[in-house]
Amino acid sequence: MEDKSILIVSEKKEEQIDLIRILKKIGYDKIFTTQSGGNAWAYLKSKKIDCVISSYEMTEMSGLSLLTILRKEESLATLPFFLTDNAFNKIKVLRAGQIGVTGLFVIPYDRNGIKDKLSLAIGNICSPVITEVEKSLEQGIYLIERKEYVRALELFETLVTQGENPEYYFNIGYIKTSQGKHSEAIEAFSKATQLDRLFVKAYEAMGRAHMALGNHQQSEECLQIAADIYLDSDKLGSAEGLLNEILEAGSTSLNVFNSLGVIHRKKGNKEQALRQYQKALKIHPDEPYIYYNIGRIYLDMKNTTKAKFYFQAALDKDHGFDEARQVIKAIDIGLV
Repeated sequence: MEDKSILIVSEKKEEQIDLIRILKKIGYDKIFTTQSGGNAWAYLKSKKIDCVISSYEMTEMSGLSLLTILRKEESLATLPFFLTDNAFNKIKVLRAGQIGVTGLFVIPYDRNGIKDKLSLAIGNICSPVITEVEKSLEQGIYLIERKEYVRALELFETLVTQGENPEYYFNIGYIKTSQGKHSEAIEAFSKATQLDRLFVKAYEAMGRAHMALGNHQQSEECLQIAADIYLDSDKLGSAEGLLNEILEAGSTSLNVFNSLGVIHRKKGNKEQALRQYQKALKIHPDEPYIYYNIGRIYLDMKNTTKAKFYFQAALDKDHGFDEARQVIKAIDIGLV
């Protein structure tokens, strides 16, 4: 274990000292420390770190924010990352679990608990479920490289329709959290986020296999699912790349333009988001949600007149569109 490096991120010197003492007692000597998430990010970009242990609460950047940034980076997406806190409530467990935390350490620390969790994480001892999915993914990609597209698709279809998928483990995580079984919840969330990363690669591969076979509709469906997974995990660049790939194949899908609009809006590119929604509107002029999304863009741009126009258009297309009706009321009474 002496060759494994651990980065401790905490504003509190006494917590750093406690962790260093415990880590050295259980066999870890290559330990780095920093007092902020920003400095931690610099460490991770310049040094080989095998594990991060970070305080949940920090002033400049919380441990949760640091974890969020890491999980968006492909090279750091699977880096073992533990959060520490005096008490983890259900909200904290849910937030950390959904982003992909490896585990939680409660203060005062349990030395044996830390030893066991670090051994599993740093030793890269995966759940049998994860290992099997990884093997299937590798086999499917190998078949595609050999141009055995039909066999590859059969394997991937079996993989993505299996019972133990990301949603299954996310649901277990929610149930265990509600029961106060936080360790079991984090274990389930960890499996879910790992499976998400593998499934998105499977859907991408399926999309390209279908494309090679000339199955354009199926290709688009698979690539759209992959893009949605990336979008849900806030990997906007990866999602945008896949959506543009669908467009280059000749698609005029509402979902593609709508998703690109969402991405550009999240990036703060309001004009670009508006262009994507307007493209969607030309193809699907009767879809109320497009008008609603354009209204939201104009609201972001502080143009309430145009915003109200598009919210009203959404309501005209769908008289039961309560969200549009509520925003119009908020504009009329000056709340937005």
